[in-house]
Amino acid sequence: MTTSQTKIVHIIGHKNPDTDSICSAIAYAHFKNLTDKRFLFTPARAGKINQETRFVLEKFGVPVPNEIESLAATVSDLEMKKPVSVRARDSVQMLALLMREKGVRSLPVVDDNGRLLGIVGLKDIARHYMDSVEFTELSRAPIDLDILLKTLEGRVISNSKKASSLAGRILIASMQKGTILNKVQSGDIVIIGDQQDIQQELINAGCSSLIITDNIPVNSDVAGSAEKHGTLIISSPHHAFATVQLMTMSVPVGAIMCTECPVVGLYTPISELRKKIVESDYRSAVVVDSDHRLMGFVTRTDLLKPVRKKAILVDHNELSQAVDNIEDAEILEIIDHHRVGDISTVAPIYVYNDPIGSTCTVVAGIMFLHQINIPAEIAGLLLSGILSDTLILSLSTTTDRDHQTAERLAGMAGVSLKEYGKELLHSSINIEGRTVAELIASDMKEFFISGKKLGVSQMMVLDCEQIDIREEELLAELEHLRILNGYDLAALLVTNPLSSSNERILMKGEKWLVEKAFNLKFEGDVGILPGVLSRKKDFIPAIGQVLSMGSSE
Repeated sequence: MTTSQTKIVHIIGHKNPDTDSICSAIAYAHFKNLTDKRFLFTPARAGKINQETRFVLEKFGVPVPNEIESLAATVSDLEMKKPVSVRARDSVQMLALLMREKGVRSLPVVDDNGRLLGIVGLKDIARHYMDSVEFTELSRAPIDLDILLKTLEGRVISNSKKASSLAGRILIASMQKGTILNKVQSGDIVIIGDQQDIQQELINAGCSSLIITDNIPVNSDVAGSAEKHGTLIISSPHHAFATVQLMTMSVPVGAIMCTECPVVGLYTPISELRKKIVESDYRSAVVVDSDHRLMGFVTRTDLLKPVRKKAILVDHNELSQAVDNIEDAEILEIIDHHRVGDISTVAPIYVYNDPIGSTCTVVAGIMFLHQINIPAEIAGLLLSGILSDTLILSLSTTTDRDHQTAERLAGMAGVSLKEYGKELLHSSINIEGRTVAELIASDMKEFFISGKKLGVSQMMVLDCEQIDIREEELLAELEHLRILNGYDLAALLVTNPLSSSNERILMKGEKWLVEKAFNLKFEGDVGILPGVLSRKKDFIPAIGQVLSMGSSE
């Protein structure tokens, strides 16, 4: 559960995260935590990291960010105070006083270890009070002696057996001596006034307890007989009717509580929590941990204010690429270098979208501008994101700023730009031992352009024979993804970082889009796209141009 001092902001990249996405999230979280003390900024990821990213994180000793499957608000996002509760052995009177003091209509009931036992509300107190007309038996719910004395403001006259509770039938000695003695049984509790002769007879008859009303003094002979027989004698300052009423309020909460109550955990979605509260007779839900210990108590009032996770998006700004339920989150910023997508916000936000080679270049520039000290490991991550997204500064998206920033970061990270680039490249092109599903999914992105839904993946290889051998498998997987996700076109761009003249594309679906975009004609589902190294600058814009002109097959 959050407090106003520790609100978390998740900094997260796109699904199927690449190195630029992960590294920019980690670096920007580092920057924000130094410059903005309102929140706790934490990097996150929207999927499994790829082989290259794992190599980078291990090299610079940075832990893998936590994975987030959804940004839908959960119970943990609520600002809840420490819950007020009662124990099952507390009295109904104490419960009523506590509820009046706190201004609440219901409370959770716990045992002495804080584990949830049930829930109790005003309606349970009212029902108990109405049922007190038949308050004649304590065998099923004995009254704790200490609680009774506190409720009655009474005192013990005799308790030779050291009784700790009262149990048995309850009788009021409001009738003639013969009548009451005929009714009384061994173990009964009798409420009586100043009838000293009857008091003695009741003790002899085996009553377990006598409650003497109106602070009437107890005869020494009666007290002595009670000590001898082990009869509990209590003096009450109230008259008989009030004494009975107060006794009903001494019943333990456990006797009137409901054991069936709506229970949620910290990661229960708010939508599910709201449904449980609406359906509950108590209009509330109890928050417990894995050991069923009480952690919080949520009522309808707590849900009057909208509850939303806070997020900063890096390296993307399209719904199709964002973590699930992004529309339910409060987006605070977008840091990106792609085309403007379809994510919208309710309020104005800070957006930094720069058409350069890498989001890590954008983040590094922000840190340079603010003169933030960049630790070697953060510099290493930023450098890795730049080299990865620009294919070692060789793609057409690479700018002078990418070159300059990479040089500067290499010095901060203590690595050789050229040698580290080779090392990074080698870590990213090993496709042996990986299934075609893994190869395609590792860098798959979705695009919605002019009513068309595209799924475009990209991978790097040094030896095209590796693709030739698995071509049919790759095409079959593309067709599977096209049908599964409803793509109009599913494509795989195969990039050789050592050659810009033999870029291959495998595709399923409306391949005419590619043919018109690049003025080519393909015999089958595989073709060559010379010089098309960048998905975001070379491939997608060309497809978008075709669709924007209203071209059709």
